[in-house]
Amino acid sequence: MVRTRTFCCCLPVRFGVFVMSLGSLLLGGLVAVAGWIDVKNLKTQPLPQGDEITLYVRAAMFSLLCLIGAFGFFGSITKQRGLVSVFGSMLAVHLLLSVATGIWTIYTLFKYSSGVLVSNCIASSSDDTATATSNCEEGIKILKIIVVVAYAVSWLFELWGYLIVTSYVQQLREEEDANIVNPSASMSSYYQPNATYAPPPVTQPNAYPFTQPTQAMGYQA
Repeated sequence: MVRTRTFCCCLPVRFGVFVMSLGSLLLGGLVAVAGWIDVKNLKTQPLPQGDEITLYVRAAMFSLLCLIGAFGFFGSITKQRGLVSVFGSMLAVHLLLSVATGIWTIYTLFKYSSGVLVSNCIASSSDDTATATSNCEEGIKILKIIVVVAYAVSWLFELWGYLIVTSYVQQLREEEDANIVNPSASMSSYYQPNATYAPPPVTQPNAYPFTQPTQAMGYQA
């Protein structure tokens, strides 16, 4: 009997992989579509080069997340260890890439994009210059905090998800090992009523049969 691994005290890890992969598939697909639409609009609404690179990278990352979610989704439904294992490996790679691109996004937001964002905010505001400047600078500060917290939370959840997937892969491996010998098989499946026994030929004349080499342990005819 293979023990069902759980997370959050009582939820099976298979359910966790299913929910997480479905969420990755849907969320990644939606954000990827929105990202590529923004990329398409760059022709009419250009951005600074650093922001354009960030936009391309974000769209590509969420497209990859959608693909990763598809592997985990079908793997959790069919209980295919290979698909779930690929899902876990790709999730680990995506986490590393997400950390790298997230650090780059945060760096560009703090280093280069603040002035552009404030200028665009002031230009679109109907308030006087002093009020608009104060409101926009305060809004950009809040935006920076939200971006940093969002990335940190997403990294923690993705790391937690990777650990859940790893646990489920181990459970599937244990289930496969347990199915090598079927404990529910009855003894009648091994009993052959019509089988006959023929003693091996005696190699020496007038010799006691059970002293012959053919009766030795490990002998194969």
